Amino acid sequence: MPLEFNKIAVPCEDSVIQTYHLNEKSDKKFYFSHANGFNGLTYQSLLKKISNEFSVSTYDMRGHGDTTLTADPKKLTSWHCFRDDLIFLLEESGSPAILSGHSLGGTTSWLVALSRPDLVKKLILIDPVILPLRYIFGYQFFNFFNLAHFLSPLAKNALIRRNDWKTHEEAYDYFVEKKLFSKVSKEALNDYVNYGLKFDKNKNLTLKCNPKWESACFQLNNREVWNNVHNLKMPIKIILTTNSVVCNQFSQKRIKRLVPQANIIFVKDTTHMLPLEAADEVSNEINEFL
Repeated sequence: MPLEFNKIAVPCEDSVIQTYHLNEKSDKKFYFSHANGFNGLTYQSLLKKISNEFSVSTYDMRGHGDTTLTADPKKLTSWHCFRDDLIFLLEESGSPAILSGHSLGGTTSWLVALSRPDLVKKLILIDPVILPLRYIFGYQFFNFFNLAHFLSPLAKNALIRRNDWKTHEEAYDYFVEKKLFSKVSKEALNDYVNYGLKFDKNKNLTLKCNPKWESACFQLNNREVWNNVHNLKMPIKIILTTNSVVCNQFSQKRIKRLVPQANIIFVKDTTHMLPLEAADEVSNEINEFL
């Protein structure tokens, strides 16, 4: 019988955070945060391969999926809201967890560990956005003048991306031709299409993550990712694609110097989308570290 996630809407700020859970009876907790523009259930092909000794949880981050928390692109000034939402979920769960995440989700987990290490047993980050300080200062300078989208092609492209399909099949056929999804497994792409789109009032399918919110997230980078990192004492594993852009060689060297227990490994023949491209390899790396 295939594994099915138990959906629980957690009340928060007069709204809800949509969460998803496997093996809830286990007191060993593994909490996963997704990338910008995606949602928790897109990662089912990865998360169902995590050891069944663990209670595996994921959720839709603010502005994504079926979570209904306020997500105003004009008011987004940092990624702290994502950090604070995850802290809220961990406090609600009542015990520390192993945190994992991809891209923005990995950075969110890292920020939680910096802010509330008491909630984090281990960190497993998959191509997290941890840029060198000089890159971050550049983003912040351009963002001050509302020009950060010029530094980030992803932010610019998010604003002009297509957001209208008649059927899920039409949406799948569209995304499968895109470079971003060129190596993503059929299962993961189906999950993205099935759980990342919704019908609007005209019965057209649109993205659950507003492209303006996605773009606003891409335009930000927090220098707080480097604040007091030498105080991180929990075991840490960072799983990168070869030649990672979001956690490049300069960031890797600084992490190794400031956080000597961090184990950085690479998954060959993948892109930034590696957890959706190589679920077997990535889950093996995760399970070895649990």
